[in-house]
Amino acid sequence: MKNYMVIFVLIGLIFSCSPSEQKVDKLTNLLAEWKTTSEMIGDLSKEVGDQMYLLKTKKEERNGSEAIPISVNGEASNCETEYAALKEKVDELIAVWQKNSNEVEDLTKRMSSGKWTVEDDTNLEGLAKEAKKAKANVDLWMIKLNELKTKCELKSETSNS
Repeated sequence: MKNYMVIFVLIGLIFSCSPSEQKVDKLTNLLAEWKTTSEMIGDLSKEVGDQMYLLKTKKEERNGSEAIPISVNGEASNCETEYAALKEKVDELIAVWQKNSNEVEDLTKRMSSGKWTVEDDTNLEGLAKEAKKAKANVDLWMIKLNELKTKCELKSETSNS
């Protein structure tokens, strides 16, 4: 009887160390959100770069070296400063996102190998919060980017290629 008790305890320990179905679902949802947000970050970064190029082209066409003045939240600023600040924020997000993407990949590997730990639970929750925070920032920055495009009177050229 004692041998059966030891076997049941070992089986219980094995199953308690692997992730539950709820954790698998959480990680699956995180992976989907991570992919979507990664694409959004890439699109934002590309759009910032494109608009900065259009701004540079606009200045060259005007033969001007002066910054293009605009008003941001009622305060005087210029297009160049605002785009540079936005680009810096996006670049910082990308650096953090890449680091966190490695952590998401590590979590996925540990879950698939059955080597899930209590620390992984905490990391999963933290990464889910990071994904939501990043998505919120991207949404806000896209709004700001569209406002800047309007204020700086940038018109993207459409191509039929």
